[in-house]
Amino acid sequence: MADGSLVALSNTLIGGRFAVDTSQVLADAGGGLPAYLARDRAAADGRRVALAVSRDASPRARHLKMLDEPIDYLMAPLSHGIAPNPGGNGEGYFVVCTSPPGPPVSAALNVWPEKALIDLVLRPIAAVLDILHARRLTHRAIRPNNVFQGAPGQPVTLGAAWAAPPAMHQPGVFESPYSAMCHPACRGDGSIGDDVYALGVLLLTLSGGKIPMASMDDATRVRWQLDLGSFAALTREFSLSGALADLLRLMLAEDPEQRPLPSQLVDLATTRGRRVAARPARRSQNPLMLQDTAVFDARTLAYGLFLDEKKAVQFLRNGLVTQWLRRGLGDAGSATQIEELVRGRVAETKSGSWSDSLLLMHTISALNFRMPLCWRGIALWPEALPAMLADGIASNAELLAAAEELLSTDVVTSWSEAGARSRRPDAPDLPSQRQVLQGGGPGALLRLFYASNPLLPCRSPTTTTAWVATMPDLMRFFETAAEREEDSLIDLHISAFIAARGDRKIELQVSGLAGAKDAESFRRAELALLQDLQARYHPSPMPALAKWVAGRLRPDLQRWRNKPRREAMRARLDALTQSGSLSRLLELVEDRSAWVLDSAGARLAANEVAKIDAEMAAIDHEDKARFAEAERFGRAIAGGIGLSAFILMVMSVLL
Repeated sequence: MADGSLVALSNTLIGGRFAVDTSQVLADAGGGLPAYLARDRAAADGRRVALAVSRDASPRARHLKMLDEPIDYLMAPLSHGIAPNPGGNGEGYFVVCTSPPGPPVSAALNVWPEKALIDLVLRPIAAVLDILHARRLTHRAIRPNNVFQGAPGQPVTLGAAWAAPPAMHQPGVFESPYSAMCHPACRGDGSIGDDVYALGVLLLTLSGGKIPMASMDDATRVRWQLDLGSFAALTREFSLSGALADLLRLMLAEDPEQRPLPSQLVDLATTRGRRVAARPARRSQNPLMLQDTAVFDARTLAYGLFLDEKKAVQFLRNGLVTQWLRRGLGDAGSATQIEELVRGRVAETKSGSWSDSLLLMHTISALNFRMPLCWRGIALWPEALPAMLADGIASNAELLAAAEELLSTDVVTSWSEAGARSRRPDAPDLPSQRQVLQGGGPGALLRLFYASNPLLPCRSPTTTTAWVATMPDLMRFFETAAEREEDSLIDLHISAFIAARGDRKIELQVSGLAGAKDAESFRRAELALLQDLQARYHPSPMPALAKWVAGRLRPDLQRWRNKPRREAMRARLDALTQSGSLSRLLELVEDRSAWVLDSAGARLAANEVAKIDAEMAAIDHEDKARFAEAERFGRAIAGGIGLSAFILMVMSVLL
């Protein structure tokens, strides 16, 4: 970016109010995300927090749209936008929030009295969750380093959860096992029950002054939770009162629908006497060994199959799993269902290389309907597909390949129809997204990425220092990039970006650009697209871009035959460049009526030249004829003179 642009940007206020000072780092205010001081020019107490958004992880656009006012006990989003990165290193995107009242509770994990847990932690956070729930939103970032307290005896404030995908930065222990096993980018918005679960783990943590199961890795902890149940597994090393234990048993219930709603947590009288109605899972006395892990029930079997796809398919096809289900677990119904799945996949020929993955996905779902979608070793909730796609495009080829398969096929639909998925948000509009991918063409997957992650910037190599997230942003970038004299301004990423975030007509023009068969047709299509983009999204003058376009139009002036007209048009092109209007430049060069007159004049001149050439040729032909006649006449005279001389010579001899 040019220095002048940076200076202009540094003076720009986010939302017209908030100035971000990236020299002032607020180390503990972001819940693990980079946080900086922001000042509200419209408030007397203007100290705010600006959270930096990663270029690779989409902020929560729906939350930012629906939450724009302060909420008690919450670091609510107030505005969001572009500001200079630390050190002036290009542009960044920031979410401005209300400030925390003090440090996070993780700064000193002390044991909290039960009354303080209820009054200062549970009730204020539950009140926030109740407001979110009423707006059909979730928080998904309840953890010790994202909960703040101003001073002992004061209620806590829940931190921000808007600058990254939901639950992406959550430690696994603060997620239910069915979310913790997912890739961090693939956990999804979830339900309010997921927030209630995380709040329950927070209460447990503060009651004992330590993180539960902290010494275990995620996979081991998930196995324990599936085997024992989350409440039993998490509370093993904690001493709880009867009332707190009953409350946490409800909040950590395996079934999200059995967890209390936030409104019930605000008034605990509604939860007294409630019990979790859960039937104990059927367990086998003889475990099935998957690798080095003993499996005792269907829940841990489903998770074990997910962890090792290759071995899992082998065990399914050789009948080991169904044999154990029938004989070891006594579950003939599940065994029969899985046998039918195996037979169906063996007979299925259309699935090709996906056959084993489909078999395993449906088997896992049949064994435990609460499991997330498991595809090629990746667990995910379908509403997280946009975040999954973003993470894949950024740095994870395996994740990207899985996302493309799921978006371009009916796998997600098949999985959803196979089991009950309660209280989960709807998946993205998969049919329309599938249509984009099946339409093919260069950049189809990129178009889907830009369409489903509306606040993430264009990832073109030329835009690495600019945050280009909207069409006006792109026009501003073009004005800057034109000064660098690039051969072309529109590459594959930028064309996909325009198609995704422009209107329908622009999308059709991008398709035409992608279909250009040679450099000349691409040049013309690019210039026409730039002209329409300015008309739609930046009608103000763009002198640098106009100069760049004029440079690409000068070769077109050579087709004009009339030299004085050509020179006049060149001067006119230079003059119009100062106006910064691309349409006026293209109108000048592509003036059809003037071109017809020039062509007619050229034809007339050519005809005149041809006529003159014909006359000159005729004269030349006549000259040649006269020369030949003179030559013949000369030869005749020379012959006569010679004969006369001969006769005279003979006569002189005779006389």
